[in-house]
Amino acid sequence: MNETRKRPARKKPAEGWIARQVRTARQIRREPRSAITMLRATVVRLWVARGGGYYGLGYLVAFIALEVQMITSELAESTGVADFVTSQALEFVLRIGFMSFLNGFLALLWPIYLLDWLGGPGLLVLLAGYLVFERVLRPFVENHIPELKEARAKAALKKAKSMMRKRGRR
Repeated sequence: MNETRKRPARKKPAEGWIARQVRTARQIRREPRSAITMLRATVVRLWVARGGGYYGLGYLVAFIALEVQMITSELAESTGVADFVTSQALEFVLRIGFMSFLNGFLALLWPIYLLDWLGGPGLLVLLAGYLVFERVLRPFVENHIPELKEARAKAALKKAKSMMRKRGRR
């Protein structure tokens, strides 16, 4: 019996962060309108990754605010546009990548920042924000961004399966 073994197909190596950034920049240069679609997809992906709800919205707002603050401070510290572009090109991989990671972590703590900023009334603002989001914003947003509704449905299904498994163990 002569068996011919097939070699397992080699997996393509995962695209690196720098390669993805270069590919994205080239795509935007070829088709500038794609930047809006890519930005929307990134924002939705960030929101969905944080549950697609009120907390995710707070995370998204905090993350964008921290990123804008970082870029404006970098721009203010530079002596001109050419200096800004040159410094950004040199520091992009290390500093900006690290700072974006740090901003992502700090954005997770947005309720604490809100409470620190507003003090005691911050609890009321958090509660009111949640109620307004659930009653008014969620239906509106989910009609315009169906990925959020799908993510919420998947999370509910996952939670239900987890509860069923726990009950089965008892």
